[in-house]
Amino acid sequence: MTTSILPFRKNRWFLLFSISLLGVQLVSAKTEVIALWLFDEQKGIYPSCVLSDSSQTDFPLVLGPGGQIVSGKFGNALESIDGPKVNYPEGNAHFGLTPVTVPEGHTVEPMTWKNANFSALATSGENHLRKEVGFLNASKSRLNLGDFDWTVEFWYLPSRKSNEEGAVFEIGQGPRGENEHVTRLVLNKNQTGFILLNEPGGLMLKIPSDKSALLPGTDNWRHLAFVYDSEENQIRHFVDGVEQFLPSKGTILPLGIGEESYFSIGRDGLWERAIPGRIDELRISAGRVYQGNFTPPSSLSPTDKKKKPEISLLAGPPLLFPENDSIQKILPIGGRKHLFIDDAIVEEMENIHFQLNPPRLAERVIDNIKGSFRKHLTVIEDDEGLIRIYNGVKDDQLGVRTSKDGIHWQVPDMSRSEDTDYLNIVIPESVAVGSLFLDPNASSESRWKYFSGYHDRGIFMYSSADGWSFRRNKTAALPFRSGSQSFIYYDDQRQRYVAFHRTDYPRTIAGATQREFVRTETIDINAPWPFKPATQSHFEEVAKNKRMHKLNPWYLDNGPLTPGGFGFEYPTGFAPDDSVDPVGTDFYSPKAVKYAWAPDTYLAFPVVYFHYERDGPATRQILGEEDRGRGSGPIETQLAVSRDGLNWKRFPRPAYIGVGNHLGRDIHQAYIANGLIRRGNEIWQYYYGEDIYHSTFQKGSKGSAVYRVVQRFDGFVSADSPYDKVANLRTKPLIFRGNRLVLNIDTEATGYAQVGLLDMEGNSISGYSVDDCIYINGDFMETEVEWMGRGTDLSELQGKPVRIEFLMRGSKLYSMQFRD
Repeated sequence: MTTSILPFRKNRWFLLFSISLLGVQLVSAKTEVIALWLFDEQKGIYPSCVLSDSSQTDFPLVLGPGGQIVSGKFGNALESIDGPKVNYPEGNAHFGLTPVTVPEGHTVEPMTWKNANFSALATSGENHLRKEVGFLNASKSRLNLGDFDWTVEFWYLPSRKSNEEGAVFEIGQGPRGENEHVTRLVLNKNQTGFILLNEPGGLMLKIPSDKSALLPGTDNWRHLAFVYDSEENQIRHFVDGVEQFLPSKGTILPLGIGEESYFSIGRDGLWERAIPGRIDELRISAGRVYQGNFTPPSSLSPTDKKKKPEISLLAGPPLLFPENDSIQKILPIGGRKHLFIDDAIVEEMENIHFQLNPPRLAERVIDNIKGSFRKHLTVIEDDEGLIRIYNGVKDDQLGVRTSKDGIHWQVPDMSRSEDTDYLNIVIPESVAVGSLFLDPNASSESRWKYFSGYHDRGIFMYSSADGWSFRRNKTAALPFRSGSQSFIYYDDQRQRYVAFHRTDYPRTIAGATQREFVRTETIDINAPWPFKPATQSHFEEVAKNKRMHKLNPWYLDNGPLTPGGFGFEYPTGFAPDDSVDPVGTDFYSPKAVKYAWAPDTYLAFPVVYFHYERDGPATRQILGEEDRGRGSGPIETQLAVSRDGLNWKRFPRPAYIGVGNHLGRDIHQAYIANGLIRRGNEIWQYYYGEDIYHSTFQKGSKGSAVYRVVQRFDGFVSADSPYDKVANLRTKPLIFRGNRLVLNIDTEATGYAQVGLLDMEGNSISGYSVDDCIYINGDFMETEVEWMGRGTDLSELQGKPVRIEFLMRGSKLYSMQFRD
């Protein structure tokens, strides 16, 4: 009887012991994981999407048209297929859409979408294509298996019969297909054993195996391991932990260094020898992980997939105004605060309009910004009241600044950079296009979350106990690049995490890029987010009613070796409106949040870009010419509001933060920061302001800076009444909880308001009519409504359906709440 104790994978180095009836026997010496591909990306992801390495090496692959992600033994797996039927359009050679002449002295056609039928690949060659995911040179890594102890292991499920060899992997010195040398492990033609080809050592080694593990016909996954002992020149092969007949001995030597080397899984370097089965959790280690029979590991993942925790999500109150709920009903408002950001609660109104209230411009808090300082800011307050600003700094790493008063800022020393100008780095990776939030559902060890594009590989989730040091989930949450900042929040009322990401697929009227944002959602923040691929026919259907780039499918955008951006796989969250916005206007980022101090209130602060180029008449486009000294256009921040986070109403004017003079500088770009800070009766926000235009030709800038702006608490929008006439607002029927009605209202000196309660027939309730209400006159964050002879007590009406009637003149009504 033998039981294995598997390595605790948080450490790179481990010892593996075998416990038997005879005692404890040391099985493996020191080993190191070279690479571990879990293949847990979403099923159906497109070719060019990244397959992450979960080891410390960080050796990414990309999925090819000759591979797909399918169900696996643990999560998902890689399977080689014939490739999708796609009508590839003509286009830029850099993106693989035009054939490239075979270089002199070569015989293999350079990669394009039409011939890139690999399953999973990393390459240092194919340099005519866009390559932005950070491939490592396989010949310069320990994937270049040779004269050292090593172990290759994976789970395998045969899925079809084949009369050809099937490659588990091939490493080539390059150029691809014209290698001086390759090392390749293949399943033989009969699917009864394996062959290891190592050309540097002149070796073609037949490796006997258990054919029942290799032939289709069962649904049983089998664990296969190949262990090389460099002292004995001996490979040992295990099936489900049982050692097979020993093959002949042979010396295995590494490939020479190749500047166009590659590593391919599931096919060889010419995209032939497709393996006829599924591969899950392929791990390559330096060292002999196994020396004798063993119990197969349950999973090779650094996280324990067997103990996936039950998802328990914080639940807020049900939405008071759910989507598509147009049926008249009694609103169970209870004791929840209601902000007058729109007419959702209104049954009738006269002379009332909903007015956006821009914040007050305050101090320039970070000035004379030098060096690398990205404009995509996130502002957050920790449990001790310390305010933090996170943004990209040198090499797009994430840096932090802190403040106790929100005005004076310090640069903390995190000691993660040798550059003394950038000591405040909290994530030393290229992640400048994300946002941060506190996850109410997480444990204390992972409460701080940062959600960002990483190395153009996709959108990844980072976690931290304190916001000072983060760890990245190795598998992408979403498989697309995002061309700008992604935003995320937890919606307790809908019990899901919501994020927004830029798509560049839409077009303006003139055919230029029209930036829009799509919405993604999940209930499991630690797993890859839901994804459903779109077909060419789906894109064609969407294009009937929407201006889109002619490229179809959109994932072709960056070529076969770099992921594409978001297309229309997800619903549009924010987009310009042709009936409202000037042509050539788009959204740089929406900055959407769920308001923390009232339910049913979602706010977004779209950063809106007005293009001088291409769109509009010549009299507009001339503003973008170089001799004008401007640039491609100005940028402002607007406000949008929602009751459910799905349907938004935007207030384009006045601009929430517009261009113009701020403390002596003529601001032409105003990028609001993500996040709201409450201090007493104020909401503090920050924005990054530049006195230059986007893509500027301007000279003599006074510098970019971060500014503080101050909003009234709950004051983003108000129900306003005119000064020269009486206005009325009547709510829909509602049932409240509490014995007081509290208002946030400003009447100035010569305005006033009165409030009455009506029954279901619309009749005033005795003692609580508008005429009985004592005038509300003044500026109040919280004032209780009072009636002559009744006072403020509403106890007798609690739990009964009523309507509320407001009579106002020269007033701004921000919010109301029933309280005890």
